[in-house]
Amino acid sequence: MDRPRSAPLALLAAVALVVPLTACSGEPDSPATVTVTQTVAPTDGGTDGTTVVGPTAGSTEKPGEDVGPLPDVGPEDDAPFVANTLPDTSATSAGALLSPTNLRFGVHDGYDRLVLDLEGDGDPGWRAEYVDEPSGQASGEPVDLDGNAFLVINVQGMILPTEPGAVPYEGPDVIQPASGGVIREVVFGSLFEGTQEIFVGLASKEPFRVYLLHSPTRIVLDVQHP
Repeated sequence: MDRPRSAPLALLAAVALVVPLTACSGEPDSPATVTVTQTVAPTDGGTDGTTVVGPTAGSTEKPGEDVGPLPDVGPEDDAPFVANTLPDTSATSAGALLSPTNLRFGVHDGYDRLVLDLEGDGDPGWRAEYVDEPSGQASGEPVDLDGNAFLVINVQGMILPTEPGAVPYEGPDVIQPASGGVIREVVFGSLFEGTQEIFVGLASKEPFRVYLLHSPTRIVLDVQHP
């Protein structure tokens, strides 16, 4: 699907990172890693002085090989599990202030999994839903995303990276799985007014579920294979 990407934001830093597949139970990293180029780009494009932070065009990196299943602890049921294509929402806890630190992808038996690692206080809220045309929450510009169906996840309760206590994001701006099930591309979008957006392009519109896990805090998206 060809669309022009949103206008690039002002560059803050570009560093080469290695994204580990870390067991969410706190166990040591698995041997598989994916090297990506991370670009964090702050700008003053928000309203009322609100800072918008997001990746720039051209930061896409394709993993050289399939990263394999993530070793996250969660619902142990393989697909088909209880899921549908309706919006999935959860409220933010009072006083939540969290930083997104990493974004990870893995293929499981019957479904794809996307994990957003978070660090900070409280529980995040979210709204995940299918949209016809993905666009940036701050700019309103179309987001160029590979796929025939599009999920947008808005994670609430986020702290700006310039605020005290914030933890830097060290994950990929774009994930393009070398192989797998239904997810074709993931774009880590902007952080605007306490909401982090994530765009997911899929081969087809399939049932999904979103849930929260702790120790460490993370939001998990599971999308069933066709």
